[in-house]
Amino acid sequence: MKATIQFTPMLVCTPREDHQHIYTGKELATYLRVCHRQLYNWRMSGLIPYIKIGKAVRYRLADVEAVLATLTIQHEAKPLEGFMGMLDR
Repeated sequence: MKATIQFTPMLVCTPREDHQHIYTGKELATYLRVCHRQLYNWRMSGLIPYIKIGKAVRYRLADVEAVLATLTIQHEAKPLEGFMGMLDR
């Protein structure tokens, strides 16, 4: 008789409701849609905070979202001068 083992995927692509969820580098890279190397570069430059547990590196979702909020750029709409004149041609 063969025993069947059912595996559940560990990769989480959407944030959970509790913002204390801890992501691995692979999970966070997938969530942010960046490559693992980019995440490493951001970590080494001090851009995103991380947790080190022995040799394992983990990221707290709330910390990463707080950093992303500070990086959000909102432009004020300004009329383009001369653009309307170009449309009349």
